[in-house]
Amino acid sequence: MAEELDLIEGLDLAIAEQAIGELKTNPKLKLAVNVSGRTITSSSFVAAMETLVGRKDALQGRLVLEITESAAIDDLALADRHIQSLRSLGCMVCLDDFGAGAASLAYLQRLRLDVVKIDGRYIRELQHGGHESNFIAQLVRMCSELKVKTLAEMVENTQAEDAVRRAGVDFAQGWLYGTAADKPEQPLARKDVSATRRRVGAVESWG
Repeated sequence: MAEELDLIEGLDLAIAEQAIGELKTNPKLKLAVNVSGRTITSSSFVAAMETLVGRKDALQGRLVLEITESAAIDDLALADRHIQSLRSLGCMVCLDDFGAGAASLAYLQRLRLDVVKIDGRYIRELQHGGHESNFIAQLVRMCSELKVKTLAEMVENTQAEDAVRRAGVDFAQGWLYGTAADKPEQPLARKDVSATRRRVGAVESWG
């Protein structure tokens, strides 16, 4: 609705501002926020982010901007210039829901990214093998060659976790590690995560 009413840039910026406020209050916290494909091509958004972040090392590696495909990016060259400007501020940039839209491969080819998040429909079927296993294996290999990390979303049980681990995916996200909360919580380190404590936190790496 925000995109249809041409309000998406303001909404994205408001959410980013709130996230940056949380990060500056809690220096140990890491957060990810969605940014529309339309917003990422806006010079005013990049300028506003420069003002919000301030010192270039203030949020180093602690804010992830996830580019969604809800609105197609028409000018990938412009988008990549803005992405590099945001990365220079210490932000990480992730391509969200890879595999959900036809433009995903072009985005991966033209945009210099930090992370690719694999669409959950592939992850849910990955544990059963077949076509999804081949797709994930090839994607992980391609991203590795491009020096881009991979993240599996919708990891909801230990079977899915084991499957994405075997596939070589770098990170996992989903209800196995935590559900939505009113306030952000600091994830547990991998060595501290037990079967009864995995529902704390949001994103898990294999350590």
